[in-house]
Amino acid sequence: MRLETADRDYDSIDDFTIKEAVQAVADLKTDFAILTLDDNSFMQAGGGTGGLVLEYRDANTDEQFVARGQEFSAEDIVAAFESFASGDDAYKEAAKWELLEQANGRSGCGSAVLLIVALPALGYLLL
Repeated sequence: MRLETADRDYDSIDDFTIKEAVQAVADLKTDFAILTLDDNSFMQAGGGTGGLVLEYRDANTDEQFVARGQEFSAEDIVAAFESFASGDDAYKEAAKWELLEQANGRSGCGSAVLLIVALPALGYLLL
């Protein structure tokens, strides 16, 4: 499992570091937080003045989802990250999820925000 933000990789992952990473996003101290599981599934959160955006990718189905229809607090995102990290599916019930392919056709897609802020990190990973 791996936890990273735009400017930090966490050596150990526990409830405290998840809260720290998500709070940094909520406080606009970093652009995103990504929690990647060993099977390459991931959950990511990005933020801005318009609020927090939450997405996850299921490596088993190769589908990516974006949460829709609600505003997320830092506590909501922390709970989702902790659920995702533990393998508990509670995060799936805590939000209305939409396939990213369907969401891309709508205005205001959060993935565009995450893509813009994640590109520098992705470039770093490809080096």
